[in-house]
Amino acid sequence: MRKVLKDEIKKIELELLTLVDKVCRKNNIEYSLGGGSLLGSIRHKGFIPWDDDIDIMLTRENYNKLIKLLSHQDEAELWHYSIKETFQPYAKLCNKETYQAKAGFDFLWPKIGVNIDIFPMDSMPSNEEERVKFMHEAQHKAEILYSTSFPAFVSGSKWYYSLARLFLRGPKYLKYHGKNKQVARDVDEFMSKYQLDSNANQIGFLASRYFDKEHFQIEIFEEYEEVKFENLTVRKIVDHDSYLRQIHGDYMQLPPENQRINHDYVTFYWKED
Repeated sequence: MRKVLKDEIKKIELELLTLVDKVCRKNNIEYSLGGGSLLGSIRHKGFIPWDDDIDIMLTRENYNKLIKLLSHQDEAELWHYSIKETFQPYAKLCNKETYQAKAGFDFLWPKIGVNIDIFPMDSMPSNEEERVKFMHEAQHKAEILYSTSFPAFVSGSKWYYSLARLFLRGPKYLKYHGKNKQVARDVDEFMSKYQLDSNANQIGFLASRYFDKEHFQIEIFEEYEEVKFENLTVRKIVDHDSYLRQIHGDYMQLPPENQRINHDYVTFYWKED
């Protein structure tokens, strides 16, 4: 079996982003680069040099529209609980010609290909105490979802992360394994609880690892514009500064070298003919 090289991974991900961009433009759906991809587009005009993934984000309404459209195309494989078992509270669009492997239990891992992440951005209460409570509840439900699948619930970039998750998520796995689709639907419905609430003026991805920072004024997801990302012209929120400053502070400043991490604990291979 042949390993997918880093340059090949980036090429595949750009092809997946091109597909999403085409579908969104054709159907008047606004989306934005998110996370490190948005940062990379501003600071590096493409991938962050030591990174190799692509994230996009959409308001819940646009996210739901895109998921339905991507579920009816054949160019790539959509991983979403409405189609197949997944332990993540967001969607992935995956290449069909590759598959991933992680250290240990390779035969148990789903054969998911090189992919890009698609995140729903959900409305949150304007009241801070209510918002924090809502975010905690969403994180708890997302933890249950992560815990429904083995060995996924013990996955980690370092062995001691995996060991910690074995003890922390183990009881949840015993309680909820076999109930993945039910749990995933519950998480999705809970996260979109405030979608139609006109008084909810905050927005963010509720299962984010940036828990204390992942909330933004909802207005920043009302205006979008073109941005260069490698050889593509794609979409981003106009007010990227508010988003990036909230998460990264002085985001134009490069981090120390020991903080420039990638996803080397995941390896992709080409499927055999």
